[in-house]
Amino acid sequence: MITLGIETSGEVGSVALCRDDEALAAYSFPEGARHARDIIPAINRLVAEAAVSKQEIEAVAVSQGPGSFTGLRVGVACAKTLAYALGWRAVGVPSLEVLAQNVSGASGVEFTCPVLDARRERVYGTIFQLSGGRWRDTTGVLILSPDGLADRIPEGALVFGTGVRAYPGVFAGSRFRAGERSLEVGRAEEVARLGTLRISAGQDVDPLQLVPHYHRITEAEEKIQAARR
Repeated sequence: MITLGIETSGEVGSVALCRDDEALAAYSFPEGARHARDIIPAINRLVAEAAVSKQEIEAVAVSQGPGSFTGLRVGVACAKTLAYALGWRAVGVPSLEVLAQNVSGASGVEFTCPVLDARRERVYGTIFQLSGGRWRDTTGVLILSPDGLADRIPEGALVFGTGVRAYPGVFAGSRFRAGERSLEVGRAEEVARLGTLRISAGQDVDPLQLVPHYHRITEAEEKIQAARR
């Protein structure tokens, strides 16, 4: 199966084409690029580089959240439009699971937890355990205070992400191993690979039902709700 992967949940976006586990081509946007402006030209460039036609592509997988509100909207809107117009299968992939794939199974750690800064004294995190050579989600997406998440993470786990950098006093130290900043960038190749596995398991959806998973309302929405109380 040839799958297009779209990753726009963070500051650095990317697109990739994979045939099952094999990456055919990948393209990353420069940091600071405007995903809404750059994504379609990037996909066209990708298709040309991989020497496949859009009719040969069978599915699209998109990083679904949590992450940048704007980036998630752009990626999901692009994925659902392409899938609907071209008859592709469509599936969303949790953004934290995409990040977990950056940690090599040979790293010597059993647990890893990507931590994203959710602002307003909250972080997003998912605790993964290495099982059968793959990272298995053990908690789903957690939205907690930094201390609350740290209390849930097993000692010795590898932690990384914008939340670790935002709260070094909580996540640094002897309890955890801090990962390199390079681990924070989700890769579209992994979105495509994880999406293919989900589609094989029958987890694809009607493209029109594909939506971002923000996991939290915006600060402006919180203020509006508070004003109505």
